[in-house]
Amino acid sequence: MVRPSCPVLLVHDDDAFRKKLIATLDQHNFSVTFATDGAGAVDHLKARTFAVLILGLNLAARRGVATLDFLREHRDAIKCGVIILGEPDPNVRTYAPWADETLLKPVDAAYVATRARAYCECD
Repeated sequence: MVRPSCPVLLVHDDDAFRKKLIATLDQHNFSVTFATDGAGAVDHLKARTFAVLILGLNLAARRGVATLDFLREHRDAIKCGVIILGEPDPNVRTYAPWADETLLKPVDAAYVATRARAYCECD
């Protein structure tokens, strides 16, 4: 039996990694919306509800941090699980101490899908 889809917003600017992660999330029955920058992410977050946000932190021009700033300002209105994907950096958790998880790259796409499933109420 196919599980209901779970809406996820993926924000990442590395085409190859993003495409692999989207394919894996599709295989795990997620409904994927994606953005390649922080401005696109904020537009999507304003327009609809997601169960989980998977955010690449090291986007061009530090736009990932701008997305986190928006989420921090609207945390009461935007309720979703937040998974940060970051480069190995001891300070990565300082960007969003309230994020649900921080996964350090390189990370397996199937593992990201497994962690994202934990935030889906549709299971």
